[in-house]
Amino acid sequence: MVEVSSGVKLINDEADDDAGVAVPEEDQRAELPPGVEVFRISGPLFFGAANRLDNLLDQMYSKPRVFILRMRQVPLVDASGVHSLQSLAERCRRMGIILIVSGLQPQPLKVIRRMGVVERPGELHFVADFAQARALAESLGGSSLIRDVAGV
Repeated sequence: MVEVSSGVKLINDEADDDAGVAVPEEDQRAELPPGVEVFRISGPLFFGAANRLDNLLDQMYSKPRVFILRMRQVPLVDASGVHSLQSLAERCRRMGIILIVSGLQPQPLKVIRRMGVVERPGELHFVADFAQARALAESLGGSSLIRDVAGV
């Protein structure tokens, strides 16, 4: 996982599930359908970390079809953090990537909603936890994820 710490982390080491239990990365990665990438943000999403959020897509080796942004470890978000999230969502939309945001705590969820960020089916989704994000990624991608990876 790459972490923006305040951090963003692409899953590549021992990560945790949404209950805070350490789970080896290979176990989490094995559960993901082809074409899905996952990043986790840790700590408050304020100006400094928010600027790095814009660069997440540049850290990927190949363009995913679905991008899961785990935010369970983000207790606070300010306006610059929400702006960066909006920019990331727009960039994903332009690139044809579905963005799934999981695990929003009460304060970030309240600020995000207050600033008018809403779900857009097929583009931007908010789910309660990583398990729901995985399930949604699989249902949204379906067999098209496998076709893209196979080059069909």
